[in-house]
This record gives sequence, C-alpha cells and structure tokens, in this order.
Amino acid sequence: MKAYQFYGWEAANIRDSLGLTPCDYYDLLSDIWCAETCAPRMRKDWTMGNRTLGQCSITAFLIQDIFGGKVYGVPLGDGNFHCFNDVNGCVFDLTSEQFGDTRLDYANCPEQDRAVHFAKAEKKERYELLKERLFARRPALVPITMEHLDRYGAIYAAAFSGPPWNDPWTEADAVIHVRELLETKTAYGLEYVMDGKVVGFLLGTSMLFHYGRTFEINDLAVDPDYQGRGIASALLERCKADMKVRGIVGLHLITSADGFLPAFYERHGFGREHEVILMGMEM
Repeated sequence: MKAYQFYGWEAANIRDSLGLTPCDYYDLLSDIWCAETCAPRMRKDWTMGNRTLGQCSITAFLIQDIFGGKVYGVPLGDGNFHCFNDVNGCVFDLTSEQFGDTRLDYANCPEQDRAVHFAKAEKKERYELLKERLFARRPALVPITMEHLDRYGAIYAAAFSGPPWNDPWTEADAVIHVRELLETKTAYGLEYVMDGKVVGFLLGTSMLFHYGRTFEINDLAVDPDYQGRGIASALLERCKADMKVRGIVGLHLITSADGFLPAFYERHGFGREHEVILMGMEM
C-alpha cells in the first residue's frame, strides 16, 4: 500500500460513486494545486515542494462536494482557520503537509460555513478553478459505445482467462460477443474511463419475466492492472441506480463459473439464485 503524508490517510478508505478514496483525490490534486489556486497572502511562498500551501479551504469544500460530511477548521491564532474534512467520523486533511513537522490539533474544532468562506470573491474563483481542473482529470462513468470494442475485448479476455473463470474466449471472441450485445435493442452498458483509457465496463440487456422487467448483467470486467480500486463496485452501483429509474424490478447475473458466486456479488446483494431486488423495489 502506498504511504501518504497527509493527516488521516491511513483510515481514509471511504469511496465515492466512482470508487475513489481521499488518497486518490490527493494524487489527482497534487498535479493541480498551483500558485494560481493558492491563497493570495501566501502565494509568494508557494512552491512545487510545498504545493498544499494556501489550498486548505477550497480543497476541503471541494472534497465535501464529493464525499459529503462536514468541514471543520483548526484555529491558527491569527483569526484564520485551517480547513479539513470529517466524513461520518473519517477525519482527514489533504493539505496538512504545508505545516511540516508541526502537528495540528483536530479535536473540538469549529465547523466552517461555506457561505462565509466564499463571500470572498477570490476564494470562490479559486475553488471553481480547482473544481474545473479536478473534474477534467478524474475518472468518469460514461455510456458504452461501439468505438471501444477492441478495448472491451482485451479487458474481457484478460479479466476472465484465469481462475476461477478460466474462460477460453480470445479477445476476438469477446469483441464479437460485445458487439452482438450492443446491437440488441434493450442493451445497456457503462464504461469506466481512467488515465485516458477504458479500464472497465458493464454490459447487459433488459427482459420481461412473469414478475416484471429485469436486467441481465452479461459482462462486468475490469482490467487486471486496475482491479482492487472499487471500479467494479462503481459500475454495478451506477447500473443499479439507472435500472431503478427505468422501472426495472430485479437484476439477474450470469456467471461463467458453475455454481460459483464471488463474495463481491454477495456484498452487493446477490443471492445464490444470482438475483437481487433493486433497492426500494419489489417483485
């Protein structure tokens, strides 16, 4: 596991709707924090070696947009506060490194009011700039298309060639399979784009059973180099939310391993019959 230096990183294992953790956002923001997003009073001291300097409030409120929770401030004794995040008890401070070896006291700090902070036009402008640049770089969940068929085939073959699946399909076989599904009128699919490329996808079709419309997940695959980052969960949870909106009453899972149901699917509500009722829906 990669080690970080910001306060609270060891326990900052919460994930957003894209499967990203605060550590992932630290990595993304490390390429975005700059003198332009630094507080004006500290800008002359900002350097690449101290990139979190003057970034605390706009970063904390941006992270609040993503994970929810509250923003608190450590009193600095000069009338200013150093902002950090508390998401349901998960406390972390992405910009704590600017204080070097000085350890801040995060206990009993006052909650920070977004409206008060953003009453300063320059701070609101820096926040909007940071947000725009972050959202341009972070991963995305987008509808699946024919354009990336070869990539889907490569991911499928790599993800299912080993145990317990031992799927004999080649990349070419997978491409034909995906194309045939996409050509189905009731097809639905998502791709997960990260680092400028597709690293995972979900694909299936809806159908009608005696208890109503259901959705059959034919494929859910993640590039082995990107597994373990919450990508499959993000794809599945977005699918579940979209299906609920569409009036789908149940999800049906097809597995290529006989009688095998990974713990991953159990955590997401699938039973041994490979079926889950969508949240808030009834058969």
